[in-house]
Amino acid sequence: MSKPLERLSDISSQCRQAGCTEHALSYSANCWQHSPQSEYLQTLKAKITSSKKGEALALHLKRVEATDIDFSHLDLKNSCFSQCRFSDCLFVGSDLSGTDMIGARFHNCDLVGANLRQANLTRAAFSDSSLAYADLHESYFIEAHFKQTDFMGARLASTVLWNADLAGIKHLRKKNFFESDQEVDPSQAGINESNALQACETYRNIKHYLHRNGLYEDASWAAYRELTMERRHFFKTKDFRYFPSLLMDLLSGYTEKPHRVIISSLAIVFFFSLIYYFLKIAVPSSGATQAQTFWDNLYFSFITFTTVGYGDLIPRSEPVFRILACVEAFSGPFMAGLYIFTLTRRYAVNG
Repeated sequence: MSKPLERLSDISSQCRQAGCTEHALSYSANCWQHSPQSEYLQTLKAKITSSKKGEALALHLKRVEATDIDFSHLDLKNSCFSQCRFSDCLFVGSDLSGTDMIGARFHNCDLVGANLRQANLTRAAFSDSSLAYADLHESYFIEAHFKQTDFMGARLASTVLWNADLAGIKHLRKKNFFESDQEVDPSQAGINESNALQACETYRNIKHYLHRNGLYEDASWAAYRELTMERRHFFKTKDFRYFPSLLMDLLSGYTEKPHRVIISSLAIVFFFSLIYYFLKIAVPSSGATQAQTFWDNLYFSFITFTTVGYGDLIPRSEPVFRILACVEAFSGPFMAGLYIFTLTRRYAVNG
């Protein structure tokens, strides 16, 4: 993940009030606490209104409580809006990349189409606001809170959503987590996964949100990513549960991918048929001659896996060969049960 852009708060001047360690606000010699607030807001609104579309304004507005100001289509990257309270403000199409919005509050604000790449919105709160079609790539929403917030078309690829409250989000879909509109490979979609355990919890929250909203196919994607992150955590912590987790992924995609059960079953049948062929295990029940062709052994493997057992071919009498056939015979019903469970889990809930 890219490093956050340089913050304006690192380069702005200090408040002139004696003993104050805060940085001075833009268009003021003092911080918000030591500024004549009503007069400052009038000055700020006049300055913003007179700014030209696309004009670069690296603002320092820490703790400012602004109402009804139009920041639309301005270049505000690297600005500091930490702990601000915005009400009825517009940021339509604004470039807010790299901005510091830690602890900011947005009420009835419109950020449609805004560029918020690498913005830090840790513990920010949105209510009755819109982030529709905003670019949130690599932004930080750690412990953020959303109430009636529209995310239609927003780009959330590689976003940090650790411990964020997603219950109040509207129009969130799996496609929000793709880099672009081209949903080529579902495995390419996702949040920031640098911390596997936090990512696992976030995918779980996304899964619950999608399921509550009837988006079962999207919820299945989130469930798979959740368990993939759990397996990654097991690997990093050298937890023995990594191996059964990996096996479940290979066999069924954590019961989210029914086609993997079919592919795995065919692979098991083919694998055992090779063993039977090279070790010459399968023989006719009459005892006349050994089954010589690979197809005879593939047939024997298939009827053993499905526990059909026609009786025309049997394993040789050596105990090790009979145990080998028993292992395949056990795996057949197991895979059949896993397939039924996977189908039920994936599709029956939709009804």
